[in-house]
Amino acid sequence: MAVPHPDKELERLRAACKSGLPKIVALVGASAWFRQEALDAVLASLPKDIEVVAVEGQDVALRGKKSAGDGDSDDGDADRDEAGDEDGDGAGAKAHCADLQPLAGGGLFAQSTAVVVRRGDRWMQRYATALAAFAPRIKNGSVLVFEAQKLDKRTKFAKELATSGAVYEFRELYETPFGRPDQPLQGELVQWVIAHSKRLKVPVTPESALLLTAQVGKEPALLAAELEQLVGQFDKQGSSKALSPEDLRGKLTCSFESTPFELAEAILDGDRKRALRSLHAMFARGVKQKDGKRMDQGGLFPFATSWMFSSISQVYEGRLMVDQGMSLRDVPQKLGVYAFVERFSAQVQKNTAARLEHGILALLHCQRERRSLGEEDDVLLERFLARWFDGVAVPSPEELEW
Repeated sequence: MAVPHPDKELERLRAACKSGLPKIVALVGASAWFRQEALDAVLASLPKDIEVVAVEGQDVALRGKKSAGDGDSDDGDADRDEAGDEDGDGAGAKAHCADLQPLAGGGLFAQSTAVVVRRGDRWMQRYATALAAFAPRIKNGSVLVFEAQKLDKRTKFAKELATSGAVYEFRELYETPFGRPDQPLQGELVQWVIAHSKRLKVPVTPESALLLTAQVGKEPALLAAELEQLVGQFDKQGSSKALSPEDLRGKLTCSFESTPFELAEAILDGDRKRALRSLHAMFARGVKQKDGKRMDQGGLFPFATSWMFSSISQVYEGRLMVDQGMSLRDVPQKLGVYAFVERFSAQVQKNTAARLEHGILALLHCQRERRSLGEEDDVLLERFLARWFDGVAVPSPEELEW
């Protein structure tokens, strides 16, 4: 069965939000923007008195590793059974997932609970069998909302969804109609841009929509952001006439991409404007992997923080060597830096040991906040940049229990 248009799936989901959600709601598919729209719709429909528990799916322990407090077996084979045992009679069927316990009731402050699992591909890989066994225990009025790129329909959990829940799948928009690659104006992508521009009251012609996809990008998140910035430029004109390509001349943003490598470089160069631009570009447009595909949004934070920690730590080590009397020109070779030597030396010379140490603590604190606060990744990284550039105080190593 063909996957319906993402807008149709959103309509179906919003109708379910009004009539009443099932106990399990799975939001899956390749389009991150549509998944986010769907998640926002679900959260907005929840009763005001419901307790919402956010779970970051990317933080689940790797298979074969014990996650603190989740009660899983230390045996790596048990984890493999859990991911692959479809019938639920293997070791995985006995697994325990602490994230699900609030759904069974017994909370102190709420009659019902919503557990929201964001970026849950790894989480589901680990807990699919445990969830299938737990599903009948979900209390009436409580709901599990699961968001991920893919759902393995061979698992027992996927089969449980047929009776206890609902799946909403959000695929990418097609650029051209099937069998007509020479007619992009009739493709889903251009037609979606036209429809979304009307919703924002900045209608564009089909030719303008095609121009947007060519210059800005083909991802709904980029296109939606570009249309929103057009609102500020055209909302005072008071005309309902669709904007032509000529109207958009000089007003569109050229697509700008970035990587954690460029972000770390801007940070160590002391360029705040470039660091913010890099950060926003990564979360707006994603980061390409070696195979050319874009990394899932959930992978950006660990990738960026890992690279920044490595870069800042290496410069910090070099700075300590200089402060102890080593010649700056000898530091790169001592640390095994053979590429971009001049840039590395300039970063060592520019940053004091105190500043670099402060940056490392701020980065560790940022990672800790992600586990405890549940805020959006880009917000946490913006806060880290403020601490780096403004010198805002962070907890000491003793306060962080390190």
